[in-house]
Amino acid sequence: MTARTLTNEELQIMNMFEQNTGARAEDVVIATDSVVFVVQKGDLGRAIGKHGANIERLHRVFGREVEVVENSEEIGEFVGNLFRPAMIERLDNANGTVTIKVADKDKGLAIGRGGKRVNRARMLLKRLFDSELRVV
Repeated sequence: MTARTLTNEELQIMNMFEQNTGARAEDVVIATDSVVFVVQKGDLGRAIGKHGANIERLHRVFGREVEVVENSEEIGEFVGNLFRPAMIERLDNANGTVTIKVADKDKGLAIGRGGKRVNRARMLLKRLFDSELRVV
């Protein structure tokens, strides 16, 4: 995984997340309409909370959509976490490029409205693993 420096705003938001959920945030991506947290492996359930209570509370606090992704040291597992619940049929990782094939029935789910999910995945893969993403 690639080391990176966090801004003061990112540190403050991660601190608020950790105080509200009890889960350990390892990274955060702040967009105009959403906040995406990458949480420590095993903390996804704690981050979401019972019936999504923590996510709802954070949505009210930040005034934006809140998404949570479970981290992994293994790039294949991390990509699976990014696209969950979409079914990834094949994953190849070569020369700094991760190529995935998504089940036809899950293409729309994997790409997201306006390409939002795939763009988020590209950004997080570049940021955490210094890898590009290709969806076929």
